[in-house]
Amino acid sequence: MELEMNGVIAYEKYNGLVIESEEPLYVLANRKGYDFKYATKFDNHYYNNPSLKRFKIEKDGILVISTVEYLEKKYFTNISLILDVKLDNLTMINLYRTVVESIASTSWMANAINKDKLDNKVGNFYNIIFIACRSEADVNISFDISLFYEVKELVNEALEKSFDNLNMDNKGGV
Repeated sequence: MELEMNGVIAYEKYNGLVIESEEPLYVLANRKGYDFKYATKFDNHYYNNPSLKRFKIEKDGILVISTVEYLEKKYFTNISLILDVKLDNLTMINLYRTVVESIASTSWMANAINKDKLDNKVGNFYNIIFIACRSEADVNISFDISLFYEVKELVNEALEKSFDNLNMDNKGGV
């Protein structure tokens, strides 16, 4: 997958997508070992269906990669959000919340809400979210609501493409 962000590449490995950077990225994710850590690469966007497509939206130094898979009557979403700026921890947490809210609202609009209880048959991670930025900011950044609106818009756009693709390719899906 070709990316416009300088020094950041993405490539497929097995059934996942590896995002790699020349310089370590500051990462927050809901996977073990990625809580405000520096990493030169991380993997996300695993799939069981080899024809599953990954969708990428890039604008103004913000990169969103989205996948949605329907497996055993459950929707699994993967979002990678990479920002070409330095961010403080509070801003990253609020961006994480923005991504979660975007997943919920876009899933609702696509009528793709998991209506059953969580179980461990196929795992209980329905949403895997990675947020990465160039590095941790030395000081807290002044709150700028426009960043959150722009992230929400881009995540929604990428997820809508993923749900539309799922609807076309998967008879049991949306």
